[in-house]
Amino acid sequence: MGMIPWILVLGLTLRLAPTQKIHLEAEDAMRVETTVSTHRRGYSGSGYVVGFDHEGARIEFPVQAKAGLYEVRIRYSSPFGEKGYILAVNKERFSGMFARTGDVFSTCNAGKVELTEGPNTVAIERGWGYYDIDYIDLIPTSVDSPLRKPPKTLVDHRASPGAQVLMDYLVSLYGFKTLSGQYEPSDSAYVRAQTGKSPAILGGDFMDYSPSRLPFGSMPNDLTEQMIKSAQEGSVITMVWHWNAPDGLLNKTYVDERGNTIDAMWYKGFYTNATTFDVERALDSPDSEAYRLLLRDIDAIAVQLKKFADAGIPVLWRPLHEAEGKWFWWGAKGPEPFIRLWRLMFDRLTQTHGLHNLIWVYTGTDPAWYPGNAYVDVVGIDAYPSDPGDPLSSEWEALKRRFDGKKLLALTEFGGVPDVPKMRRFGVRWAYFVSWSGTPQNAPSGALTRGYHSDAVVNRDALETHR
Repeated sequence: MGMIPWILVLGLTLRLAPTQKIHLEAEDAMRVETTVSTHRRGYSGSGYVVGFDHEGARIEFPVQAKAGLYEVRIRYSSPFGEKGYILAVNKERFSGMFARTGDVFSTCNAGKVELTEGPNTVAIERGWGYYDIDYIDLIPTSVDSPLRKPPKTLVDHRASPGAQVLMDYLVSLYGFKTLSGQYEPSDSAYVRAQTGKSPAILGGDFMDYSPSRLPFGSMPNDLTEQMIKSAQEGSVITMVWHWNAPDGLLNKTYVDERGNTIDAMWYKGFYTNATTFDVERALDSPDSEAYRLLLRDIDAIAVQLKKFADAGIPVLWRPLHEAEGKWFWWGAKGPEPFIRLWRLMFDRLTQTHGLHNLIWVYTGTDPAWYPGNAYVDVVGIDAYPSDPGDPLSSEWEALKRRFDGKKLLALTEFGGVPDVPKMRRFGVRWAYFVSWSGTPQNAPSGALTRGYHSDAVVNRDALETHR
């Protein structure tokens, strides 16, 4: 029998981390719909693997390992742009993104995985495809030391007492507890019915308050008043805005250059492919009608946010989300116009309208799109992994390297219910999560109850006073 990796210290049983790196050359893997190439220079071993553009393409390794956590580093090439991949370890699948490399190899830190004692399987599956793999390194690691807490001071230096108290509360729990959250009151009620617990955070969408939607008969249905009532009953409030473009709605269905049928009716007006509105041109011309319409729309939402302010309610305000994906018009022209729009909105709401009850939440991972530390309180990601049990280790590690000790990190949108206890085993400690509308119903059996009854999760009934 080999030495068992456990020791006893002061009556506590501690597990020692594995110590040996595992190196896996892609050309040595079992290959499906992939081949070995030596065309591109800079590879290690006897070649690298290509062919991930084929359906079902994958490489797989049998791995003998000591039980524990391992940091994954993938040597790859992605000549044609950012590409998604799937890392499969035993029965678990983790989604990740390769950055564009051009015609060279680079190394991607793919986060942490958990290997069992003895035989394991490690595979890379096609995902988006159109990349090449040189090798995988599995490097023994452990959960990081406690997070460095960010400053409690909000970027709005005139922040309301309620906003400051909420921020103080979030920072005090950061690294130890995660607040639960859910968009839409009906989904929150579903969570309550299934688990006996109510989410600490309730999310709403100002979409139907967009001025370009109202002429078509959009009905906000007093959403603001409903959210205020929920806040008064104990919920923390977060608001997003699927901002219908101020002008240029196509309001039709059409076939694009790839032959895809595009629904570009008025109710899809927040999508880039449903409007001709040019945010860069508008911002370049402050005297233009397009710029005036930008301000008109921001002012319309300011009316709703003021209702929260008048009621003394702070808001986790998450505007202009997912800009770097460019599927929304506010990101269609790239990072520079987006940053200008973010800062314009910040100044318009805080200075012109005197709204100081907002905690500014930015959603995105690309440093080129970041509005700046002076304009952001919380940095988050929106995640819809193929496996809802994915601990999102690679995404967490990437943000932590940039913002540890500087900004709170949050899972601002999630498809389903995240496995918070598992995330904590991987050292992933979001300040809060908010599940997107309609997704808790599709959570795997037991995931809702396991998540909402975890000691690491704070639900509404456990909230301390934050106003």
